[in-house]
Amino acid sequence: MIKKIGRKYEKKVIEYLNLEKEINTFSLQELKNYGFENIFYKIYCDIDQDGNINGILFKCFEYLTFYSYGDFDVDGFCELISNMEFNEISGKSSCVDLIAKKLGLLKYRKVHLCRLLSIDKYEEDIDDNFKLKKINIFNMKKVVKLYEEIDEFQNTTIENVRLNLRSGRGYCIEDKKRIISMAKSTAENKNTAMIIGVGTHRDYRNRGLATKCMMKLCSELLDKNIIPCLFYDNEEAGKIYKKLGFETIDNWSIYYKE
Repeated sequence: MIKKIGRKYEKKVIEYLNLEKEINTFSLQELKNYGFENIFYKIYCDIDQDGNINGILFKCFEYLTFYSYGDFDVDGFCELISNMEFNEISGKSSCVDLIAKKLGLLKYRKVHLCRLLSIDKYEEDIDDNFKLKKINIFNMKKVVKLYEEIDEFQNTTIENVRLNLRSGRGYCIEDKKRIISMAKSTAENKNTAMIIGVGTHRDYRNRGLATKCMMKLCSELLDKNIIPCLFYDNEEAGKIYKKLGFETIDNWSIYYKE
């Protein structure tokens, strides 16, 4: 039976999401931030007769995230979703692809989901004039400026950076008072963190700068027993992540309602 759930299911929901904690890093963070009594954040579960969860649908405004560890009621969730207003649905590909096919969603994007369990702390040779710094309130404007100069990134504001850093951390490299490379984490919890915003200004690429930021960031997380995770679909970026030791554990699909 699929139904909207409340706080009494909190423990079961968290236990279920932690079956694949890396995949559910963002969902675990949203659940912590928004809870069960939020007007714009709703949780629907497939609950069997024994009270076990077989699938979870999160609705945050017009964005849906779906997760299931095994078999789930595809028809039931599709019926529920078809009566909702939403812009996109995302989740583990093996689950969301089934829902999207039945709903007739054709526009999509697929990315790789990776994790890092250990890192070789080798040193990248970079220019001595480049300064590795922690991202903080004093250099956020420079970080946003770099976002604006990298075509792959969407519009980002100081508030976006500030919100991400509330549940994460970040490192950047500066040259002549200008930030030229960066890497950040967000959605940190006691087990995992999501790496985001990895990028280098086009005039400074192929010098190992993003790798340097990633090494510092990921080493710090691993020292705290936090597993760094990330999504990617850019194969050139993927080479950097694999060099650091990231392994692909699953694929993630985002389907858009046209």
